[in-house]
Amino acid sequence: MGFFGSKKNELKCKKCGTVLSDSSRLKKHQEIAHSKKKEKCRTCGTEFNTQEELRKHKKNCK
Repeated sequence: MGFFGSKKNELKCKKCGTVLSDSSRLKKHQEIAHSKKKEKCRTCGTEFNTQEELRKHKKNCK
């Protein structure tokens, strides 16, 4: 196999073609890049792609 062959365990996003190394990374990519659902801070109204991003934001939001 040459330099341009894909690795056996790589997965490709069906929406954009991004190649990721495992299913958990593919799931996270799809959540962030392709989800229309946003998580909103109740304090300031800022929207985030994931609950993890919102949780980190809340630590400093006043």
